[in-house]
Amino acid sequence: MENTATQNRLSLFSVIDALKRRKLIIIVPTVLLLAGFTSFGYLQKDMYRATASIAAKQTAPPEYLKSVAAPPLNIQDHLFVVRQVLFSQPVLEGAARTMNAYKNVNVPVSAKVLDELKTAINLKVTDEHSFQLTYEAPDRSDAMNVTNKLSELFVLSASASSQQKTQDAASAIDDQLSALKGRLESQSQELHSYKQKAVDALPDHIDDNIRAVHDLKATYDDRTTKIAEEEARRTTIQKQLQELESKGVLEEPTTKDKLPEETKLVELKQREQELEARYTPKHPEVIQIKKAIAEQEKAVAALPPKNNRGEPSALYVHYVELKSELDGVNQRVVAYQHDLDRLKGQMAEYSQRIQATPEHERVLEDLQRELQVGESQFHALLDKRLDASLAKGLAKSESGIAFAIVEPAGLPAEPYSPHRDRLALMGLALGLGLGLAIAFVLEQNDTTFGTLDDFQAFTTLPAVGVIPNVVQHGKKHDSSSAIVSWSDSESVASEQYRVLALKVQQQCEASQSKIILITSAAGGEGKSVTAVNLAIALATTAEAPVLLVDADMRKPSVNEYVGLPASPGRSFYNLVVRGDDDLQTYVQTVKGLHVITGSIPTMNPVSALASNNARTTFDRLRKQYAFVVIDAPPMLPIADSHILNGLADKVLFVVRARQTPRELFRHALEGFEASNLLGAVLNDVDYQRSRYAYAYEYYKKAAA
Repeated sequence: MENTATQNRLSLFSVIDALKRRKLIIIVPTVLLLAGFTSFGYLQKDMYRATASIAAKQTAPPEYLKSVAAPPLNIQDHLFVVRQVLFSQPVLEGAARTMNAYKNVNVPVSAKVLDELKTAINLKVTDEHSFQLTYEAPDRSDAMNVTNKLSELFVLSASASSQQKTQDAASAIDDQLSALKGRLESQSQELHSYKQKAVDALPDHIDDNIRAVHDLKATYDDRTTKIAEEEARRTTIQKQLQELESKGVLEEPTTKDKLPEETKLVELKQREQELEARYTPKHPEVIQIKKAIAEQEKAVAALPPKNNRGEPSALYVHYVELKSELDGVNQRVVAYQHDLDRLKGQMAEYSQRIQATPEHERVLEDLQRELQVGESQFHALLDKRLDASLAKGLAKSESGIAFAIVEPAGLPAEPYSPHRDRLALMGLALGLGLGLAIAFVLEQNDTTFGTLDDFQAFTTLPAVGVIPNVVQHGKKHDSSSAIVSWSDSESVASEQYRVLALKVQQQCEASQSKIILITSAAGGEGKSVTAVNLAIALATTAEAPVLLVDADMRKPSVNEYVGLPASPGRSFYNLVVRGDDDLQTYVQTVKGLHVITGSIPTMNPVSALASNNARTTFDRLRKQYAFVVIDAPPMLPIADSHILNGLADKVLFVVRARQTPRELFRHALEGFEASNLLGAVLNDVDYQRSRYAYAYEYYKKAAA
């Protein structure tokens, strides 16, 4: 029966209502933080601040030094130097001697005191030519004396420090120049040695090396081709020789010696074959050897006829020529192989040079870069030495920056800190912020029903009664004051119980129901108070008696509210167990209201409620009373109410405002049938925070 159209509406009324309800959560952190910050402020020591104004003036340099004079003065640019001089050991010790603790005591100033003195000093630039020097101390005279002494020592130390720094800077520059000059010479020598060592592999020769590799590769290919040709020629000659040998050319006699002219002709032909294998026919050596062969053939032809007896055959001559040619081929192949080996070595050497060129180039770049950096540093130091020399002249000419005290520190009239009013305001603001944050978180996580509107927006279960909160008077544990139908019959709460009784009576009469079960989701929601007040209200209007039954056998409390003593032998449990007993034995009467009190049984009451005696007892009650109001246990913790729900005619569900969570309420309703539910009673509602508060106030005034 949850209302799916529920939506959260934020209004000014709801915000004010939340602030009123959470006022304690807001007030407590506010008061605590306000008290804490205020106490902290009053526990702090009073600190006094003294301020002195110091101005800087730039004097005009001589005409010949104007080109190197400093730019227009801006004290912000010199603030680091000011701090360096002001926080130096002599200045701090001299200022510390003016403190009351060290005036007449000849003891060294500890490092801790100097550190504390340094942290208490503050500088503030007021314009381009002046700044303020402030010092804070617990004693007002110490604040003034230390500030004035710091100002005096700073003015004196600033001029001396400037001259000393000029001399130190010039000396340091000369030392740096000497060291840098030696380093440049070493780097230059290293660069020269490296170039001499790798002269052929330097980047400048990479084109020549690549060209040489290409030429060597072409020559290598040419020699490889010629070797292949000679190998082919050798194979051919060997085949021809084998053929001649197979024909028996070697068996023929060779007794006749050749003439010298013939021998020379054979040699020339062999030479011709060698040249043709190496060069083209148009080569000058080939042409020349051909001419020589032609002349030698003419000379041989001009010789007188020879005696043919004993001369070798033509095959044998051809065999000899092939053998001679084979020897030439072998010699040329060996020569070509030697050329290939030589070319391989040269190509490997040039390739190694090419591969090493990037590494040499990187090393040379590093060396040259270092040399260039050193040279630029050398030139910069030369410029600095010139500036230092000019600065010496500038210092001797009494020109530059001069400091002077414009306004000395005076005696502080009142403490500078702590700012107790600011601390109090800070504590107040933080406390309010923390309290509001906690209240906001609690409100966001609060799922209870605050008002009737919240309840109706969440569920479709009708709210048959809205009971305002009851202010209990008298003793703290006096339960009878909660029964407003007797203790305060003219109150708003009593009137609301009568309205509730009227609605219940009308609905029960329409459905002919008599037994009304009063329960809640969990304990502490006011179901017993509601049951007693409802029974009293019904008794005033019903024609027959009304019975109030305390069926909460886990925690009975009706007897305390109506002022009856506990009767263990006459309780509702005993009536259920002994179903045939006379009802009047268990019924007690208080101011016209019939009551059956409860007790805690020694055994589990579930078995007794589930017996036939319980159903018989309820049937007997229906016949004798106009209405029977049952104060049942809560739904969720135990099973008693689930059994009583089946025995009763109608169920009235009690919900306590700002206590019953919505999830618990939804879970508890799952155990009821919608037809048995009369509705819900929203209990303990703060009507003063309701939008209907004016109606309650009007009723109270009218009743008074």
